[in-house]
Amino acid sequence: MNLTLPRPYPDELVYSVFARHFAHIQPTRLTSAYSSIDGSRWFSTRYVRGAAELAKRTSLTWGLSGIEIIERHTLLPFYGAFLQPDSHLECTAQFLADHPGSASTQMGLSNPSVAAPRFFRFCATCWDEDFRRLGETYWRRQHQLSGTTFCNQHNELLRNSTAPYSQRSLRTTLDATAHCTATAIPTVALTQNEKRMALQISGRAEVVLKGGLTPWITSNPALRYQNAAVELGYGSGAHKIEVGRFANDLVESFGVHLLEKLGCRVSSDSMTLRQIFRGSGTSHPLIHILVQLFLEKLLEASRSALKHHALDGTTRQEWKCPNAYANHDPTFRISSVELRRTKRRQVYFHAKCSCGLAFAFAESEKDDPNMPLVKKISGYGGAMEDEARRLYDRKRSVTYVASSLRVSHKAAGRLIARRKSRIEPDTGRILRLRQEWRTTRSRAAYQTLMRWDRHWVRSIAARTEVAGLKNGAPPSVRVRKSADRANG
Repeated sequence: MNLTLPRPYPDELVYSVFARHFAHIQPTRLTSAYSSIDGSRWFSTRYVRGAAELAKRTSLTWGLSGIEIIERHTLLPFYGAFLQPDSHLECTAQFLADHPGSASTQMGLSNPSVAAPRFFRFCATCWDEDFRRLGETYWRRQHQLSGTTFCNQHNELLRNSTAPYSQRSLRTTLDATAHCTATAIPTVALTQNEKRMALQISGRAEVVLKGGLTPWITSNPALRYQNAAVELGYGSGAHKIEVGRFANDLVESFGVHLLEKLGCRVSSDSMTLRQIFRGSGTSHPLIHILVQLFLEKLLEASRSALKHHALDGTTRQEWKCPNAYANHDPTFRISSVELRRTKRRQVYFHAKCSCGLAFAFAESEKDDPNMPLVKKISGYGGAMEDEARRLYDRKRSVTYVASSLRVSHKAAGRLIARRKSRIEPDTGRILRLRQEWRTTRSRAAYQTLMRWDRHWVRSIAARTEVAGLKNGAPPSVRVRKSADRANG
């Protein structure tokens, strides 16, 4: 049987459509009215139950599929944005069916770090425009997002209606037209600095809700957060983050008072931040947004001084190789360049070219912005060894080789003999260290690999982390089990 429900307005919650409908027909028994829609005794204020059946029964007036109803008129796109793809699809399937099951739990609605709004919110300018254009108003999705305090269309503080906002409506449907008044007060009082940050948060929340692209929307945002945090000096090892220090700096950046006004409780002891870096548990979208904005702010400040504009933990600066003895094409650029920090928190770049030259630098040549100004060389490679042998064969003098290559006498001797330094492992030793770290996580092997094979360490650590999450066990546990099996 078809339903004669009013057509949804842009960005209107499905619950709001039901509320407008019952405001006009005014049923004598609300439970019977609820049952006439989907056979249940209550409506969800954020989602919809049985979206596939609702789409079929409203096809003549709405013309929307079940998926379109969910994506355009519920909050699933916001709360599901940072779920793993399989979990997101599972939640969508549950809301298409008659019984949502555990979908709301999977999306972090019960996360204690973020409080839900107490009342439905509205924008006074939207309210005024709706009455002049439509003769009524309605509940917009963007206005009900946790942490959102501004209407992004008008950059205006939202106001509290007289309609309590809960996860579901058990006794009555609350129509926006009857519960929004011109005398309503703003949801919060903000300082100028708080307004600036609150506008950013509200803007990002709408981008997440409407599926906008950001650098952090990936199948594994935790890994992206880890890389950015390590670059900013919050790392300890390949994938361990100093979460307590990160949380304290985040709270200080946004301010305790603003976070309280947003209904967000974050501290150095918050489990939600530990989970967000591990990719475990279910974190509220507002926590993701705060972490993203905080990281972006620090990355912009850190990279602006180095003319470095990536957001994914790698450099996009096109650096040439300073090795004059390597036969590089004029268009050749080094692919492995990483941002590092000294013990005194000073930033610098470390590059390793395919020719074997490994070096540190902090700035470029004045005449060529793409040519690194080498500060320290840690590996020379085959091209330099070939040149050292050629010079030595000419005069049989190590001093001559050292002077020509501008290296120390000791380094010149190693190059002539094609001998690696004791702190520069050869390929065979690196392979052995990789195997040792895989099975035992030896600290000595790890420290050596982090110095000479850092890119591999980070990549294998990332793969191990993802595999551990899929198998439900932390990587260290799985590695120990593998080692135990190998040892019998």
